[in-house]
Amino acid sequence: MVTRALLLCVSLAVSPAALAAEPPLLQVALHGGYRAGGGLEDGATGDGRDLEEAASLALALELRFREGDDRYYQLWYSRQGSSLDDGTGRRDVDVEYLHLGGTVPLGGQARVRPYFAAGLGAARFSAAGAGAGDRTRFSGSLAIGVAFPLGERAALRLEARGYLTAMDTDSAIFCRADDGSAFCRITASGSTLFQAEALAGIALSF
Repeated sequence: MVTRALLLCVSLAVSPAALAAEPPLLQVALHGGYRAGGGLEDGATGDGRDLEEAASLALALELRFREGDDRYYQLWYSRQGSSLDDGTGRRDVDVEYLHLGGTVPLGGQARVRPYFAAGLGAARFSAAGAGAGDRTRFSGSLAIGVAFPLGERAALRLEARGYLTAMDTDSAIFCRADDGSAFCRITASGSTLFQAEALAGIALSF
């Protein structure tokens, strides 16, 4: 009887620790950030028409790679409401990224957990107004971040992420066709477009 009681006590003491050590199956993280970069130009004159730095929002859905593993598949979505000056006025534009990739832990301790993330997918450039349209291009991203646990099911995340998008310098970015207007002459200034983003957010585990 005493032996059974001791075994029960040991089991109750060990089980919570084992559960706490097991990585969660699903994580959802919401981030707010600030994004910069995006070299564009007037395709007719060569004048720079870069995207304005602006705030961004991002959502990450993460699924554990396998039981007992601290790596995760990641579906990443980020949106920036920006603007640009086409030479005749300022126009509102949106830049969105949707990437599928993953996260990998970089060691760390109980209070600080650094990680690396990467993804591949699409970038979408869009604008509203007469004649405006959108373009979708292949893109990828790399990120490094750190998570600070706030409890068993929540963590504060700080992250820096860079985006690289393959561009076509011969096509108008924000119009269905180049009608000769200043806004529809906006093209990429090179074969790639780079943006960088600083983010802070809360991750919840399930």
